[in-house]
Amino acid sequence: MKNLTLFVILAFLLPVTVSAQQMGPVTGDAENGALLFYQHGCYGCHGYSGYGRQDLNNTGSAILTNEVIFRAYLRGRQNVAPLLPSTAMPNYPANVLNDELVSNIYAYIRSMPENLPESDEVATLRAILESAQEPYTP
Repeated sequence: MKNLTLFVILAFLLPVTVSAQQMGPVTGDAENGALLFYQHGCYGCHGYSGYGRQDLNNTGSAILTNEVIFRAYLRGRQNVAPLLPSTAMPNYPANVLNDELVSNIYAYIRSMPENLPESDEVATLRAILESAQEPYTP
C-alpha cells in the first residue's frame, strides 16, 4: 500500500502520458457508472461530459491508466490530501463506493468521448470572444 500511495502522489507531480491503447481493460458497467457519476456529484467539477473545471477526458492522465490506479486514487484521497492540501477532490472509501461501483464509474469515464469541440465551433463561446474584442462602452 505504501508504494501505491507513493504512485498516487507522483501522479500529481509528474505529467505521465498514457495512450488509449496502453490503458487497462474496462470491466464495469458504464450506464450504472453514469448514474453514480451524477449521484455522487462528480459532474460538479468534471462537467456532464467530463470537460468541466477538472478535465476527465485527458487520456494522458496516469490516474485513468487502469481501474486499480483509479480506485487507489479515489480511496487514497484521505491519505494523500493532507500531503497535498490544495486538492479539492473528496475521499471515497470502500464503505461509500465498493469495488464494483468504482469499476462502473471508471467505465463511464472511459466511455466519454475525447472530442472536445474547437472553440470556434461553439456559437456562444464564439460570440463571447467576438464581443470581448469590441471596445467597451458604458
